[in-house]
Amino acid sequence: MTFLEIFEEMHRKDEGVRSGALVGVDGLTVEEWRAPGDDRDLSALCAEIIQFFRESDRIAEENGLGAAEEVHLGGDRAQVFLRKVAAEYSLVIVTEPGTVPGKCRFLLRQAARRTREML
Repeated sequence: MTFLEIFEEMHRKDEGVRSGALVGVDGLTVEEWRAPGDDRDLSALCAEIIQFFRESDRIAEENGLGAAEEVHLGGDRAQVFLRKVAAEYSLVIVTEPGTVPGKCRFLLRQAARRTREML
């Protein structure tokens, strides 16, 4: 299985998943996938959400929550989910606004497990 196939499988299970990326800790995308018609700047979004995740991790650590594992950012036009898969990599998916967050988190956890096996 390839990284692209992991994102395609998530999309097959929930068509609300519109794009996804494997992202390095530096915010640069290693691999990107988009559903047909999705034209957002995924590279720029990933660079920003990685910074957001680092800040969330700092807040979690400083307040006794432990290391951050995932973040969810909901907007009125889309949702973004990030899940850490290894010390140097995270998975990011972008979904339609009406997509059920719990299902997305579940799919992302499954994808993270498969990604760890591939790294």
